[in-house]
Amino acid sequence: MKVKNVIILGAVPPPIGGVTVHTLRLISGLKSLGYKYEFVNLRPITEKDKFNIKKYISNVLRILKSRDIDVIHYQLNNLFELALFVMISIIIRSRIITTVHSFRPELFSKIKKTIFNLIKRTRTEFIAPSKTTKEALVAKGVKYENIRVLNTFLPPSESEINAKISNEIMDFIDKRSKIIVANAFKLYRDDLGVDVYGLDMCIEACKAIPDTNFIFCVPLIGDQNYYNECVKKIEKYNIGDRFLIVNKNISLVSLLKYADLFVRPTSTDSFGVSVAEALAMGVPAIASDVCERTEGAILFKSRNIADFILKIKFSLKSKERGALNIINRNYLKKYMKLYT
Repeated sequence: MKVKNVIILGAVPPPIGGVTVHTLRLISGLKSLGYKYEFVNLRPITEKDKFNIKKYISNVLRILKSRDIDVIHYQLNNLFELALFVMISIIIRSRIITTVHSFRPELFSKIKKTIFNLIKRTRTEFIAPSKTTKEALVAKGVKYENIRVLNTFLPPSESEINAKISNEIMDFIDKRSKIIVANAFKLYRDDLGVDVYGLDMCIEACKAIPDTNFIFCVPLIGDQNYYNECVKKIEKYNIGDRFLIVNKNISLVSLLKYADLFVRPTSTDSFGVSVAEALAMGVPAIASDVCERTEGAILFKSRNIADFILKIKFSLKSKERGALNIINRNYLKKYMKLYT
């Protein structure tokens, strides 16, 4: 029996991040295939760039009053919000699916652990981006049959690839070679004080390899004090002319056209869509070994700066880019099958 109504809950850029880009490509791709669904933006922004709480409540109430929703697909990483929609799905008797873009139970507070334990006892269906994430979910008590592994990488559109790059970035690129790109959704440290996205490691690598030039893209500065510390370290190392931090929303794939290497030195991760993004664009990619990565990525031992630097030097020896490999591997049809 075909579903009558699929509702996808999430957010789209801005800001640009792995989750918002994935959601945008998913809904755009489904639309191009003529698949009927409804998308609800759970992060509505007012004209003053503030969260629109009235619209949010209105959306939630509308879903709660609905009686013809067959599938709710939640696309964000907020456990409290997921719990809300799990309860709503029970009330309106619909399926509830959630994509686990990031699963870091070691960082859960007591209340988050309690909420997660309640959610896993329901019929909530989980989409894991990798086998590693599925194993982590099973280890935390989620039923094996309630988890499906489905790669969260979706091919970029031509408009994303050809998006305009700012003059600031182009000026930096035009005067340099050996361009290394890294990105983060938000700059912050975990409870142990570790830089989650590894800006600090990129700074150390730039200092250690004099002929490299780094572009670190981070649309949100979550920890302003830490950001200031990193800027001071760049100045202290005298590498300001070779290290550019881009605090703007930009299309990563359009920037990757000019990159010689992409790095993702995350201290924790679930998959790392940007690694797949780089490889699809023909750019070599180095990533920490904290999770399963896209085939073709070069791995280094997490938070090991010596290994990180060694792998960068090794990768830069090859001056040839890989072949552009943006192929739609029927991922969208897998989602359609999931809904039905």
